Amino acid sequence: MLTRVLAAAVAGAVAFFLFGFLIYGLVLDPLVMKPAMNPEAAKLMNDPPMWAPLLMSNFVMAFLFAYIFDKWAAIRTFAGGLSAGALIYFLITLGMQLMFMAFMNMSNSLVPMIADVIGSAILGALVGGVVGMVLGMMNKREGSPA
Repeated sequence: MLTRVLAAAVAGAVAFFLFGFLIYGLVLDPLVMKPAMNPEAAKLMNDPPMWAPLLMSNFVMAFLFAYIFDKWAAIRTFAGGLSAGALIYFLITLGMQLMFMAFMNMSNSLVPMIADVIGSAILGALVGGVVGMVLGMMNKREGSPA
């Protein structure tokens, strides 16, 4: 189980990094997030980001997906991971964005919050699909039942 989960987590972390760059780095951040950011909040941003915490975050979230999929949900397909990943990451992001809204003045509108929740659901779906697919491939290789 541990080898399967770690392999899926590594694949998921790579997917988080690559798809996150495409969704956030190329689309949402320059087109939606930065233009609507409160100028005082913009001063708090690291530009460029700190890479070590970013990579660790990607791995931790991918490990969460892999553990849930392997231990509790028995997800072993791209399609199963797609739907579960979308729901999990949608709920995590929605909860965090509502918390940010309650305690911080980060943005001038609700558009970045909505965009982040939608972007995260798409990102979670793609990563969940990768994690589910890797778990399925590892399961077949080990010859163990699903």
